[in-house]
Amino acid sequence: MDKKLLDDYLIKLKKGDNNAFDAIYHLTKRGVFSLVLSIVKNPYVAEDIMQDTYLKIKEKILYYKDGTNGYAWILTIARNLSLNYLNKNKKVDVLDTEEHEYLNPVTDKNFVKDDMPIFKIAKEHLNDFELQVVVLYSVYGYKHREIAEILNKPLGSVLWTYNNAIKKLQKVLKKEERDEA
Repeated sequence: MDKKLLDDYLIKLKKGDNNAFDAIYHLTKRGVFSLVLSIVKNPYVAEDIMQDTYLKIKEKILYYKDGTNGYAWILTIARNLSLNYLNKNKKVDVLDTEEHEYLNPVTDKNFVKDDMPIFKIAKEHLNDFELQVVVLYSVYGYKHREIAEILNKPLGSVLWTYNNAIKKLQKVLKKEERDEA
């Protein structure tokens, strides 16, 4: 994603250009949905929270600081709304992605798909936080500092989590390699 382009659209929205909102939505919808779904584990709730995220963006656009990481700002809003939902409802639904085809889009190469072998392995062996950190870093290209900001965690925790998650995946892959030989 072109972060400069997103920033330009956020600035336009801030100035009252509502056409910029559509562009912001199309640039960020996959990432927002992915993050929200990874937290709430229910596609229907994720859709609702995603809508709330974009309403909150319009409501709080005046607080956006021009030239900063707009995508991180948007994902932070989505994450906070997701966590607020979990705190209110104190329950997590288990998600079966097989019955929700739209979770596996084939048109967006930046979206993690369940049929990717490494993603299947990661989902099986990493906890939710580890998976979020690995996906945000490896797939979406965020720096660890940005991930810490998005997830509202200390940088050291994000670095430690990422390194441990990668080590876990390496062990699993080496074991599978040995088992196949």
